[in-house]
Formats: sequence, C-alpha cells, structure tokens
Amino acid sequence: MKKIFFAYSDNAKDVELYREFNKHFKTYARNGLVMLIDKDELFRQSGDSSKADQFLLESDITVPLLSVDYLDNEQCLKLIDVAVAGKKPIIPILLRDCNFDSVEKLKALKDQLLPDDKEPVMDHMEKQGGQDEVFAAMARRVKGVVLKELESVVIKKSSGRFYYILAGILLVLGGLAASYSYTEWADWRVTTGIFLLFLIIALFALKDVLFPTKFKVG
Repeated sequence: MKKIFFAYSDNAKDVELYREFNKHFKTYARNGLVMLIDKDELFRQSGDSSKADQFLLESDITVPLLSVDYLDNEQCLKLIDVAVAGKKPIIPILLRDCNFDSVEKLKALKDQLLPDDKEPVMDHMEKQGGQDEVFAAMARRVKGVVLKELESVVIKKSSGRFYYILAGILLVLGGLAASYSYTEWADWRVTTGIFLLFLIIALFALKDVLFPTKFKVG
C-alpha cells in the first residue's frame, strides 16, 4: 500500500480545500491502494503531531498544499525540509496565492508544482465555476506518480490457447452450417450470412486475446 502524506496549514480555508481534494483519493484508499496521511490520521495513529516527521519519512510521496498561511507556519516549512532531506517525491499544490518561490526549496520544486500554469487553485475554481474538475485533474497527477506500476496496466489472460481452440471450433461449425444451408436452400446469401455470424462470434471470443484491456489510473 502506498502512503501519501498531505501537509497543509490550520487556516480554515486551507482545511476546507484539503477536505475537498481528499475526496478524490477516497476510492483508492477504500480499495487498499493508498493510505492518506493527514492531520486527522496523525492524531488517530499517534495523538502527537510532533511525530509528523516520522510519518512523512515513512510515506511514498509528500503533497504540500501551499498558501500564505502555509508559508507562515514553521512546522509546515519544516516538513518541506524533512521531505527534501529524506529524498521523498514532492508534488506541491498552490491552493491560494502566495510567494512560494521566496522559499528556496519550494522554488526548486517549481517544475513539479500544480496546477501546471502555476495559477492558484482558488483562481481556477473562480474561472471554472467549481472545484471538482480542478481537484480531479490534480488528483490524477498525484495518483499517477504514487501508483506508477498501475499507470498503464495490461490485463492479460494466463493463456490464449483456450480461446483460439474455441474460435477454431466455431469456424468449423460455421463452415459446416454454411455448407448444409447451401445444400438445403442453394442460396449463397443465406450461406454467407450464416458463416459471417459464426465468424463474428469467433472474433468476439478472441477479443480479449487480440485486444488486451488497458486502463489508466486516475
């Protein structure tokens, strides 16, 4: 199970925005793919916020949610230092407008900063008239990093032999049925239609072998 560490300030707006962002990871958490480490989880597991450093270092990725209140919080800034020192992947998210590049370590993370246009989430919400689309897009990016091995999964059958045999049997039956129909009715249109029907069924049986299912995480 992958662990995502979320860092954010105690400002009411920041907490509210984090709660909305968090919803886009809940399904993955329920399915046991990720564990979400935030202030509530820290309190539940240890009852001691001073252990945040330890939880961060045990996580697979750190997601700081930046705002002016985040930058004014020494503990929040310390978590950035801990993540950098621990060589943890960091994806900062600019929640509210702030001079994040005044912090040298955050400035160095500008290429990883979301949204991609470096405009605050709040601005995108105002322009787009909602937050779900904005948070969903950023959540996909975070999940794509933390679940790299699931980013493009090809579901393959253990063996395609059974399906090839089945398709072969169907084609033989189709040939026999077509031959019988022509003997009975001497109508090539009926004969062709019957054989095509069996051919379609045979191809349908092979679809998972010929075209393995792919899905993207996020």
